[in-house]
Amino acid sequence: LRPSISGIQSFLTVRSRANARASLNDSSSGSRGNGSVARDVSAPAVREGEGETGGGDDGSSKGKNLPTTSDRDPDSQRESGEEANKPSWLPDWIDLTSDDAKTVLIAFGISLVFRWFVAEPRFIPSLSMFPTFDIGDRIIADKVSYYFREPEVDDIVIFKAPEVLQERGYSAGEVFIKRIIATAGDVVEVKAGKTYVNGVERKDDFTFEPPAYDMKPQYVPPGYVFVMGDNRNNSYDSHIWGPLPAKNVLGRSVYRYWPPNRLGSTVLEESTGSSAGESAPQLKAS
Repeated sequence: LRPSISGIQSFLTVRSRANARASLNDSSSGSRGNGSVARDVSAPAVREGEGETGGGDDGSSKGKNLPTTSDRDPDSQRESGEEANKPSWLPDWIDLTSDDAKTVLIAFGISLVFRWFVAEPRFIPSLSMFPTFDIGDRIIADKVSYYFREPEVDDIVIFKAPEVLQERGYSAGEVFIKRIIATAGDVVEVKAGKTYVNGVERKDDFTFEPPAYDMKPQYVPPGYVFVMGDNRNNSYDSHIWGPLPAKNVLGRSVYRYWPPNRLGSTVLEESTGSSAGESAPQLKAS
């Protein structure tokens, strides 16, 4: 029996050693597998919108903050913010934020208010005011002055078409430019190539040529002015259609800014003398 017991003990010893080796191998294999999972979990997230923590089989990265694309790229974050602020009604090709759009609208509004109530640029389309203005000249029309005073003789005014012109085919929105020759209460007459106001000849040296027509005396009623073009024979003015309602006057020409070689004030230094022998006024610049 002794030899048999020794054999059994030897067998158990060998079996025990084999089991120990197998356990050791399993343990090593498990460690290598866990290491692979840890490396996968530790990789940073690359898509925006993921959670702040990464997922893993063993939860080893739970609670760990991971960088996002916006964290790594401030420019992309700023662009995203600008796109969010862009007004929805603007087309895609206009690169404007809400603040930019507000600035543009405010500037546009200010320019309209300035044009309606303060001053506006005007283009000369005809020769009716030649030689004072030529075709293509550009002027600034002042609209503030007539808030404080009435139109005066020798003012070069811009005005809307009166009803008499609208009846002859002109639109209400058309604007004309002429010079005031007389105001309410005056009597205007043209004869023998000369213009008379209240029986006194006007010395209009700024006209292109003497008028080649005669006009019977016309009375200027209250609330009206009498306007004529400096190019007397090529001007459709009050000598044809009568006095102009003062309410139609929009403003007066104060400055010519084009062409450059003729820029300057278009306001006369003094009113035209109505008595014979007085010198005719000149433009400040021409």
